[in-house]
Amino acid sequence: MNESPATPQGRLARRIVARLIVTVLMGIGFGYFFGATVARDAARGRALTLKEYIADFDGHKKALVKSEVPMWGALLTMVILLIAFFALYELLVWVVDKALRALDRRRHAGDVIGS
Repeated sequence: MNESPATPQGRLARRIVARLIVTVLMGIGFGYFFGATVARDAARGRALTLKEYIADFDGHKKALVKSEVPMWGALLTMVILLIAFFALYELLVWVVDKALRALDRRRHAGDVIGS
């Protein structure tokens, strides 16, 4: 069976590979971002002394209280963020699929039909 990019099996395989590539790259990107954020917060926590915390207790309390969001706002925000995330994901999959298609065409350009 010929699984060139022109066959449905070739297109499906290319799309799966594109999704895997995008998923891995996004996972690495998000993992790095969250890991760096957690490490930065941990470093700030290790450097914070009880005396500093008590001296700025009102500032810490205000920072926590001001970030209060009503439930409907949190739900709406999360729905919008998820839609944007999946739209970005699908856009990146489409771009990677097009790049893989171009690479497949180049690789199969030397194939002669009927030989």
